[in-house]
Amino acid sequence: MEFILPEIARLSLAEFMREALAEAEKAGQAGEVLIGAIVVIDSEIIARGRARHRSLKSRLRHAELNAMLEGGERLWNDYRRAILFTTVEPCPLCLGAAVMADIPHIIFGLRDKVMHSSYTVETNPYVRRHIKSYYGGVLAEESAAIVAKYDPETLKYIQAGGL
Repeated sequence: MEFILPEIARLSLAEFMREALAEAEKAGQAGEVLIGAIVVIDSEIIARGRARHRSLKSRLRHAELNAMLEGGERLWNDYRRAILFTTVEPCPLCLGAAVMADIPHIIFGLRDKVMHSSYTVETNPYVRRHIKSYYGGVLAEESAAIVAKYDPETLKYIQAGGL
């Protein structure tokens, strides 16, 4: 289940996703998990993040989480207008963090058939109450190309649903 508010759909989703893709490329160049993310408020990028599991020796340093943590005071004050862009559909950790940060809009590129986060958004009333837009497929081919470039087996895994 995907849904997007009209005022979010009017934004240049591809333009913002390209910025998240640039973060994913940096992650790939650094030998990290191939995901990038940005946080946007009022059409301005206020934070960027890329996966940094290996460099920070933490399995919690996901791209989305890093971007949200970088959001600081601006995200704290203006969370109602925040949009999280991520190159791959968020995992349960990152979806939960977005919910707890009260970020109402999540836009992603490549669907992740392993994580089932869309199912969580659809079926969990607490999550659904917080998420106003949950929309994927934005520049999905470009996101898949980055993953394929650095780790083709992971791309096969997430596209096949873990099979």
